[in-house]
Amino acid sequence: MTEDVRALARDRIRHRRNFVTHAVAHVVGSVFLTLVWATTEYHNAGGWPTGFRTGRQNHDWDPWIMYPLIAGTLALAVHWWVAFNRRPVTEAEITREVARL
Repeated sequence: MTEDVRALARDRIRHRRNFVTHAVAHVVGSVFLTLVWATTEYHNAGGWPTGFRTGRQNHDWDPWIMYPLIAGTLALAVHWWVAFNRRPVTEAEITREVARL
């Protein structure tokens, strides 16, 4: 029993560490991507934005940056859910699955 609890604790610690690594990578990647986007939009539009429209006019910036940021944030949210809200498999669930098979 003690080894099972220790193995479960090790797994949960590993899941949390993996999530923190993913979160840091997401933040660093988002900042880098935003800097690249801002630099290219500044040069393409000829200055700072006067609006964010899809039908681009002079000095309008293209808001494509939100799509990868939203996708990355959703992936991070799913990873958070798996890392922190998954409950361990219980003995009753194992018994039910064995009976079903």
